Amino acid sequence: MGRNKIQRNCCFKPHCRKFTPIVEKYVGTMEINSDEMEAIFLMDYQGQYQEDAAKQMNVSRPTLSRIIKSARKKISTAIILGYELHIVDNKDKFVVALSTNKEGDFSNLSNKNPLIALIHIKNKKIIGINYISNPILQEEIKPSQVLPEFLKKYHVNYWISEQIGEGLKNSLLAKGIFIKECSSISPIDDITKLFY
Repeated sequence: MGRNKIQRNCCFKPHCRKFTPIVEKYVGTMEINSDEMEAIFLMDYQGQYQEDAAKQMNVSRPTLSRIIKSARKKISTAIILGYELHIVDNKDKFVVALSTNKEGDFSNLSNKNPLIALIHIKNKKIIGINYISNPILQEEIKPSQVLPEFLKKYHVNYWISEQIGEGLKNSLLAKGIFIKECSSISPIDDITKLFY
């Protein structure tokens, strides 16, 4: 009897799921699964060491090594031979954050609002909303210095705001938090339309 497969931790939600070469006819398609994408994100994008990335994914270091080798081989093959890349997104649960004036009011999405709403989405539905004080207002430092680390602590995948400066945008992207620019969301259930 085989071993039970350990549940792997995949926190990264891909922003793009398809890359097509600009040629008349591409050779075929290659799929990168969610484990491979997570390994690429942690090691190649965030620059983590194998040991740290393996702990974060809840796998052994040799397992992570096999995952990253497979991912890199697929990506290099696609680039060199002209395959279309498909990224499989198995992450059906993710967290979206935005700044709001008060609970339940999503009419003004400025970064400087007093609350941050953490919106938990699963299977295209909102399953919960938590509200936290906005750290930008609590500390006398730039949003790019406090917000990315704060959002990462709450496992946020997307930050929604009406306007985002380049410094904050780059700081969020460095933490793997993608940006959606939007001035208001009404009704709140419409938020899922931004991601599907």
